[in-house]
Amino acid sequence: MRPILAAVAACALFLAPGCTKIAARDFIREGNTLYANGQYREAIEKYNEAEKLEPDLVTLFWNRACAAESIVLKIKDPNQLADRKVFTDLALSDFKTWLDRSGNDVTEADREAYLNHRLALLDADERCDDLLSYFLEKHNQEPKEEGWYTRIAKQYDTCGRTKDADEWFVKRTVDFPTSVRAYLSLAIRKLERLYPEPDSGVQYNTNLSEEERLALANEAIALLDKATMIDHKFIEAYIYRSIAYTQRQLARRYGDDPAQNTAYENLNMILAREDGMSAWRQQKAICDIKVEPECPTDKPPEGPCCMLAPRPISPEEEAADAERKKAIEEEIRQLESGAEPEPVKGKGKKGKGQGSK
Repeated sequence: MRPILAAVAACALFLAPGCTKIAARDFIREGNTLYANGQYREAIEKYNEAEKLEPDLVTLFWNRACAAESIVLKIKDPNQLADRKVFTDLALSDFKTWLDRSGNDVTEADREAYLNHRLALLDADERCDDLLSYFLEKHNQEPKEEGWYTRIAKQYDTCGRTKDADEWFVKRTVDFPTSVRAYLSLAIRKLERLYPEPDSGVQYNTNLSEEERLALANEAIALLDKATMIDHKFIEAYIYRSIAYTQRQLARRYGDDPAQNTAYENLNMILAREDGMSAWRQQKAICDIKVEPECPTDKPPEGPCCMLAPRPISPEEEAADAERKKAIEEEIRQLESGAEPEPVKGKGKKGKGQGSK
């Protein structure tokens, strides 16, 4: 006869007080050994036996919950979703029972551990509505806590509700109009749509039109402008604004040969160079905020320095672009007003400029 069964039989025979408790603890010890060996289902069976003998033993609920949670976290097969739900329900119930029955012995660390396990289970079992309800409730309890806005938005994303997530990013800027991080988060949200697919070999999202890419870049720049108006030393805003200007530069469509371009394309060529300069100036601003000199290009730096790319165009080229831009804008005004513009040279095959396709 196995030792545990023998102990139970002896207790039943002699009615010795406390014998069922001893047997229950033996089952728990066996369960713990199985748990340590990764045999979670077998461990749960042992904990079930312990509960039959001593249903008020608080420890077994925590142990069984951990075993059930371990099963949940290992299930990745879509065909096992029903099984995952069963063990998620068991873990959630046992963690709650453990918390409720621990009474005055519960510490803040215990409550935090319970909450972390609960959220991990809800996330693993993809219970979006339950998670949203929790985060929305926390937001209602702490409406001035900014962090809940991002957490709620991310949860909506996880649930596939992108529009609701977008609304919460915007809502954060409305409810916290002086928060630089609120504007930064919304700007990053818009910039993420401009990023290319991994391993695509391009620098921008080819699924968007030039107009859509320009609009998103402009929106991101405007948001980051608000952030730096609040805090002109907010370095992250300059980093992402440089990215936004670069994305706007890539969205400009034009050919390589000004003689072959339309007036609009030639204007885009100049605007693209302006965007390149604006992106560079964001990086220069970061160096200035850090009060660091530019790193030398001909020798190793002797101390802290700021790595800055060469200026995209010279001041003279920038001045020449400004003059040329005025002339092109006048040409476009004439075209749009119906006046006879200056003749545009031939319309041969276009080359590919910075933002052309």
